[in-house]
Amino acid sequence: MRVPTESYEKIYQDYSKALEWLENIGVQIGSGRTNHYRKIIGYWKDAYKIASEEEGDIAFPDFVSSMFEIHSFISVYNAFRDVSETDLSEIAAKLQKGVNGPINAVDESPKSTTARNFIFEAVVAARAHRPRAGVQAILKAKSDTGIKIDNAKLWIECKRVTTTGKIAANVRKASSQLEVVIKKQHGSGHRGIVALDVTKILNVGDRIYVSKDDSQLMASTDRLMDRFIIEYSHIWQELYKRRDRKVIGTLINFSFMATSESRNLLVHTSQWGLNPRNGISGRDQEILKTLAATLKRTA
Repeated sequence: MRVPTESYEKIYQDYSKALEWLENIGVQIGSGRTNHYRKIIGYWKDAYKIASEEEGDIAFPDFVSSMFEIHSFISVYNAFRDVSETDLSEIAAKLQKGVNGPINAVDESPKSTTARNFIFEAVVAARAHRPRAGVQAILKAKSDTGIKIDNAKLWIECKRVTTTGKIAANVRKASSQLEVVIKKQHGSGHRGIVALDVTKILNVGDRIYVSKDDSQLMASTDRLMDRFIIEYSHIWQELYKRRDRKVIGTLINFSFMATSESRNLLVHTSQWGLNPRNGISGRDQEILKTLAATLKRTA
């Protein structure tokens, strides 16, 4: 994990470029949540310097929510901005569905999660897409998303999990979907991974994490991921005992807003973890090591 150091002005500029790119690949932005975020950040990137305490208290929750949401779009833009529009048709379709939904994630209901579900799929693809490192997103995947590493193809089913009680059901469904996908593929180089976004489990109510400095923030985030895997990995490991051996691991992600008191800056923090299935082959271990190194990149 790295701690971002961009100013609010730079973040606003990057987000504006991301929205322009979305429109260029055929995504219709409209007047929904993505434009709302641009307006909020466009105003407060400068206004926060002179706002009264009362104005700040009123606007702060909306500003934090907007700052949190825009980073998904920026990450997808940064990963795929040089890819041809023709090759991005399926990513564009995900993003088109992802620009809808409630403005604030805390306002999601079971019936309104679709938009952010599709964004998570696009973000997983974007995070792993590093062609220069030999790791590429499969842009027209047979599953929610996919990754190619050397001669291996990793098919990924993505689930956003809202409570610990729903981990098993989500992993069960995702791993079953992976078995269906893998059985339809020809050749021996196909593997499956379940990807879980557990943000809502670890950050109920969109709290802001406060740390003394960047080092403390990084250390605490690492510990949070480690504790989550230690506490809950037995759930998916048990389920995998009844799954095809080609389902080889679980990818975990969570995000939150934090402040580093030494810099007095509100930052978006995202952490990625990879838990291999027990007893996988040496070859599959090497595939996951390559993926883990890509996910943990610092730039």
